[in-house]
Amino acid sequence: MSPRSLSLIPRSMDNLKNLLRLYLTPAAAMSDIIDSGSWLFAASAVLLVSMAFFATVNLQLSQAYRVPSINEFYQPTINADDDEDPADVKARYDKALAAYNQAMSERLHVPIIGDRFFSFFSFEPTRFYLPLLSLSVFYVPGVILLMCLFAGIGSFGLVLRRDYGTLAVCTLNAWVAAHLPLALLGLVLAGAGIRVDPQLYLTVWAISGLLFGLLMVFALRTVFGANYGLAVVVVCAAWLSLSLGMYVSRFASPWLFSPFLLFWVFMYFGGYLGGEMRGFGNAFRQKRDLKRFLHNAIVNPKDADAHVQLGMIYLQRRQETKALEHLNKALEIDTTEIDANYELGKLARQKGELQKALDHFATVIQQNDKHALSEVWREVGATYLAADMHAEARDALEKFCERRSADVEGLFYLGKVLKVQGEYDKAREMFEQAVSSAKSSPDFRRRTTRPWNKLAEKELRTGM
Repeated sequence: MSPRSLSLIPRSMDNLKNLLRLYLTPAAAMSDIIDSGSWLFAASAVLLVSMAFFATVNLQLSQAYRVPSINEFYQPTINADDDEDPADVKARYDKALAAYNQAMSERLHVPIIGDRFFSFFSFEPTRFYLPLLSLSVFYVPGVILLMCLFAGIGSFGLVLRRDYGTLAVCTLNAWVAAHLPLALLGLVLAGAGIRVDPQLYLTVWAISGLLFGLLMVFALRTVFGANYGLAVVVVCAAWLSLSLGMYVSRFASPWLFSPFLLFWVFMYFGGYLGGEMRGFGNAFRQKRDLKRFLHNAIVNPKDADAHVQLGMIYLQRRQETKALEHLNKALEIDTTEIDANYELGKLARQKGELQKALDHFATVIQQNDKHALSEVWREVGATYLAADMHAEARDALEKFCERRSADVEGLFYLGKVLKVQGEYDKAREMFEQAVSSAKSSPDFRRRTTRPWNKLAEKELRTGM
């Protein structure tokens, strides 16, 4: 066995370990999949699991809920003799129609929604390749498009090139984790020859879909830093892209694997498609290599910056515990590390540890009171406001708004302070400026300004 083949064994074991960890710690597992996951491993796992799932669960469901066709009971005779008695033809047709109607009346229906179910989903057991195709071609781009529309994370083309590879690996692993236990259950039942109610298989099928959706919520939080509400909305809406993949596959599959068609596609689009796929892969590898480089850098006991950067990565992935670990290690190395103090101050304020937050912000201001585009003053003002120290909050927020007069969050906080101090006209002016600034914000800022815009509008509706 070659050294290259031997090196693949531990890598595959790491991928398998991360896959299994999705059942216990999905957020941490998704983060590690981003750092060390393999698209080839995930795609191969999808094909293997889908073969088992389709050959057991989907096969049973297809047989139980199949919609009969009239052609199964009546086949018109081609080139029929002119002497054939029309009465015999009619009698044969009537008999076939009666058998068809009886089969239709006796067949099982999908509970609650009936045959409308088949407008969105399919139980076809032979299309085991459909999950990999639909997830890669339709679902992942669909999720990215919805995130761009709902969260304002950037233009679709840019985010697709930057995050497709990362999200695809997480998505494929999520699908495998959701379907693996139930595929194994199907194999056990089939191997033992145990006949069970079709509704049990339908329940298994539904549970696998719900588990996949749940794991995708963690994938979106990890890849894009989405909150739970937004992630749930996107995951629910993205199911339509899987239905689109089903329809496209149904009509395109006869031509999909045609050697003639594949040849011309390669001739005309091979260079472009190859470049795009390399671009997706390179973006994914760059993220993975950056994390590996930072982990190597923290071996240096004097390198506080590497811990800060790792902490920032974990914060973006909504893994606060690991972020705190690295940010605190950065302070152990250098108590004046400005970025670590700033981020720890924000985290302390969110937890209600107001004095601790002010201590961190004081360290930042002593070094550079314009840190993070002067947003340190906004954080100081918000902290004083939470501590009911309104005069100090007003001083800090006015200083910030002088420098950043269009910042929606800062204007909202200043309006809250003025309202508490009884200066209602000035408070209303701040809330109106906040709403105006939010409406004129560029698209990439809408995600961060939207919550403060809603709060400012709520204050105005209360009759300020």
